Amino acid sequence: MKILVLCTSPGLGGLELYAEREWKYLQQQGHECYFVIAKHGRLAQRNRQVSRNILFLPRQSKLFPLINARRLARYIDRNNIDIMHMHWGKELNLAGLGKWFSRRQPKLFYTRHMGITRSKKDILHRFFYQQVNRMLTISKQVEIEAHQFLPLAKEHISLLYLGVADKTVEQPECESLPENIMKRSFKIALFGRIEHGKGQHILVEAMAQLVERGLDVSATFIGQVMDPRYFEKLKQTVKKYRLDDRIAYRDFVDNTMAVMPCFDVVVLLTYCETFGLVLVEAMRAGVAVIGTDAGGVPEIIEHEQTGLLIAPGDASALSDAVTGLYENPELKNRLALAGKEKADREFDEKLHFNRLEKLLIAGRA
Repeated sequence: MKILVLCTSPGLGGLELYAEREWKYLQQQGHECYFVIAKHGRLAQRNRQVSRNILFLPRQSKLFPLINARRLARYIDRNNIDIMHMHWGKELNLAGLGKWFSRRQPKLFYTRHMGITRSKKDILHRFFYQQVNRMLTISKQVEIEAHQFLPLAKEHISLLYLGVADKTVEQPECESLPENIMKRSFKIALFGRIEHGKGQHILVEAMAQLVERGLDVSATFIGQVMDPRYFEKLKQTVKKYRLDDRIAYRDFVDNTMAVMPCFDVVVLLTYCETFGLVLVEAMRAGVAVIGTDAGGVPEIIEHEQTGLLIAPGDASALSDAVTGLYENPELKNRLALAGKEKADREFDEKLHFNRLEKLLIAGRA
């Protein structure tokens, strides 16, 4: 089967890395798999030396990408693509037009990684969604939203939880972390793009409260800076609270599970996370987790069973949750163990990709 994985997002995070892993996995399974990515994006930087089965698309208008759509259509026809699988919501126009222009007319799969907040049943959206043969949602919450807001028949929408590979290491890679962070008794990490929606500022506010309580804590932000102005404001807030010696920043790391065991807890603070893959990674790495009680996160974390849930945007609730784990190491270890057992059982990457491959094969008919 000939499959094209489409992901023209310029950034590098869970969505983009998932698309890259799918492309590699399907090749390993014997499929002829192609990868279409942004020419100047972070995925292109990672795969610049790959000479086969990659198309690098230049930046164009997001609203009406006619030239790139025709490039995509020619690529589809030249390689006799059976299935195109897209991941980034902003490229639906590109994928829909690419399919429409192509003689091959491949089946279009769309994995929805983000929540849906408004109706998309107008004439223009109906045209593009008519090109979609099947939508895969990564949480029950997104599945409900898809039924409510999208012009797709019920039978064309399926739930497929994401999975992560077990990349745990015998010796965590802690030597790259600053000494002032590692010397603290309790270490917190937030993995994710540095932008307002990821909630790094909430952790800074909570850190100020924790230090005021006399707790020996540190926090580390690990991820690509997507909003420089937000990042500068964040650093100013850190300085205002005199937390410079307790908060560190690191760019994106390729194997998060090699670094996660260096910390006592991994937190996810988005206001409405669609799924929360970073939580699954932390759980599989054997680290306790705290997440916001919104979106798809409660489908991963069972409160006080496999982790802790807090209200979105509530720095006081976060500081209370961290304090509970700080003062009760037995609770922290119990949650970490139960979380690992659940994640290993329900969110394994091989299990996920096996299910995806079956759906793609069935969808080709």
